[in-house]
Amino acid sequence: MKIVLASVLFCSTAFYASAADDAAKKHATDFAAKAAMSNMFEIEAAKIEIEKGKADDAKQFAHDMIRDHGKAGPVLNDAAKQDGIELPTALDAEHAAKLTALRQSDAANLDQAYLSTQVTSHEEAVNLVDSYLKQGPDGQLKRTAAKILPDLRMHLTRIRGLTAK
Repeated sequence: MKIVLASVLFCSTAFYASAADDAAKKHATDFAAKAAMSNMFEIEAAKIEIEKGKADDAKQFAHDMIRDHGKAGPVLNDAAKQDGIELPTALDAEHAAKLTALRQSDAANLDQAYLSTQVTSHEEAVNLVDSYLKQGPDGQLKRTAAKILPDLRMHLTRIRGLTAK
């Protein structure tokens, strides 16, 4: 009887540990996909601003986004690989639609449209990373998130300053 009870307890513990591992992996996978999507969006939106924008401050911000997010992308990708997670390589429909809308903005409104998308995008990114740091499983993704959060906060502060002018 003791052996049967011990077997049941071991199986139950293993089942719950496996379920917890699956939930942690899903949380990490969801975070990584959203972070990668945000990063790709930042770069593509910046390219549109640089190509079509008129305001020097918005264009400078766009150049900085390409530089900073261009560096963050490979770091995020490496962290995801180390945690056994594959990142998306293309934008989802939501982000693609935002880029289409940005491309279709008339010249007079493009800079403001770009800056507006940047406020929203950086608020979402800061919240995503902050939440993951508090609730995500330990691993390379979490360590990487901790490294990129200060830059995202700096971007958000900077873009809010640009839109407050």
